[in-house]
Amino acid sequence: MLEKIKSNFKGIAWLLTALGIVVNGAGALAISKTGLPLYLDSIGTVFVAVAAGPWAGALTGLLTNLILGFVSPGYAPYWSVPLLIGLVTGFLANAGWFKHWWKVIITGLIVAVLAAVMSSLIAAIVFENFMFDLSYFLVKEPIDKIITAFIVFLVLKFLPTRFTALLPHPENVV
Repeated sequence: MLEKIKSNFKGIAWLLTALGIVVNGAGALAISKTGLPLYLDSIGTVFVAVAAGPWAGALTGLLTNLILGFVSPGYAPYWSVPLLIGLVTGFLANAGWFKHWWKVIITGLIVAVLAAVMSSLIAAIVFENFMFDLSYFLVKEPIDKIITAFIVFLVLKFLPTRFTALLPHPENVV
């Protein structure tokens, strides 16, 4: 198990993690300024999870949330959500789910359900405010996560082969 975790942090993985944190923050900032009903704050996490593995993706999501928590304290209690997004996406990518567009859509749906449930549970426990918002569960979260997964799929699809060969898990991309 420890060897599998170590395999996520070979070579370029640390640079990808830093880049993923920046992309996540930029996505969160851009969406907050536009007012669109999306989040797009996990593109970097998903990218790193696919390219470097689930543990690197989980670390990217966790660190992003902790950093954003300093800027906007509302993020802090939700630290486990992007960690889960990184793990699940990375494991699905390792199983070949980022090689076909239709599997990417299903991955987005799976991640959306898990993220929505976990976020709602955190809101209920931390803020004692559980509200079942059907539009959040059926529209906002699935659309956000499908778009996020599809953006990563397209970026990885069009990366030059010489770059994808440097990734810790190039088999997830090719």
